[in-house]
Amino acid sequence: MKKRAFVRYSKQGKIVPGSLILTGGSFPQGPATWNEVPADLCCDLITLTFTAPSPTITNVTVRLLCNGTQIHYLFTPSDSTTIASLIIILNETFNVLGVFSNPSGNIIQLVMSASIKTALCPSGTLTFDVIAD
Repeated sequence: MKKRAFVRYSKQGKIVPGSLILTGGSFPQGPATWNEVPADLCCDLITLTFTAPSPTITNVTVRLLCNGTQIHYLFTPSDSTTIASLIIILNETFNVLGVFSNPSGNIIQLVMSASIKTALCPSGTLTFDVIAD
């Protein structure tokens, strides 16, 4: 099923950071102004990197930050004990963001579409971390 992506616009006509919705369904309902954006995950990829202090994490949580300000908090009740188990949890639970990998040590890379990055953080730097909740 092809994914569709939508972002909400403010009254000033700017994308609201953190408003990205990816769905296989229809347009979001409600009073907000929503527009569809490209959801093609094949091209214009960006790579984000985070070094986990430890791969042992209770209730794996991904935080997305735009210019250092938290914009999303994604939680799962899954626990990791190794870097391999952490990558599996991230890819099984948060795959809508992109693909997580472990190039070495406790480094976690997230490869995502530039259009998703722009929808999440229109201007500035998007970063992420993986923490225990």
